[in-house]
Amino acid sequence: MTRAWRAAACGGAFAAAAAGAWADVPAGSPAATTAGTLAGTPAASCELVLAEHRSGRELMRVPLDATRPEARIAFEHSVLGTTVVDRYEFRPRPVLVEERFDGAGYGLPHAAAAGERLERDGSAWRLVLQRAVEPLVVRPLPAQHMRLLLPDGPLPLARLGSGPIELRAAGCPAS
Repeated sequence: MTRAWRAAACGGAFAAAAAGAWADVPAGSPAATTAGTLAGTPAASCELVLAEHRSGRELMRVPLDATRPEARIAFEHSVLGTTVVDRYEFRPRPVLVEERFDGAGYGLPHAAAAGERLERDGSAWRLVLQRAVEPLVVRPLPAQHMRLLLPDGPLPLARLGSGPIELRAAGCPAS
């Protein structure tokens, strides 16, 4: 058996994160394939590899869409307590292309830099940018509820460990 995530029936990825929904599913099932399998299983053609940053030990692999390999990482802002969602494209190296957030506070953009756009998106803000981030390393502090947003629901990154986690694409076509 592998562990896979199940999204809440209503409310999407954030509701599932709040619910912390775990489900045991058989290895090889569609849910297990979408959510990712433990390292050591055969590699798919285009995958997101999550590994311990310092040692390089693989923690997990998640299938990516080879036509548009991207990942979304959500976390709670440490001061405001609001959700921030960063979207990365892999070309093949990681590029931060969008950040969505509510409010204004420490670490959040208040103006767009050259070549960027800061736009209103309903009650939230959306920063559109093209910022290379290599290596793409996150530290999943439990208080921030950092999670990888997957089609089947969120994967809380703190469940993979407390140390820095590197995210990189493998086997994806270069764009």
